[in-house]
Amino acid sequence: MKNAPSDQTKTILDSKDTSADTQRLQISSHIRRRPLNTLELRKLGHMAPVPRIKELRDKGFIIVTSFESVTDELGKLHRRVARYTLVYEPTANDINSELAA
Repeated sequence: MKNAPSDQTKTILDSKDTSADTQRLQISSHIRRRPLNTLELRKLGHMAPVPRIKELRDKGFIIVTSFESVTDELGKLHRRVARYTLVYEPTANDINSELAA
């Protein structure tokens, strides 16, 4: 299956660790498979995904933000909910080149 997570990814996604490093790994893994909005990321355990998205961008990830209206499980309409789409993910070579510069 094309988008099936590897065993290593499953371990990261199942981790109970809430450190920023782990959350960045988890969020990047999630949005690598499909775009997600803030409410969807919260359901996955990321109560404040915005700082992690910013940190990923600072590390060279290109993540496009679009806005949508979403009705939550209680029937409340939320306007301008961010949806995050991963466009580019830096490779290890990109990161090493940046460190060497």
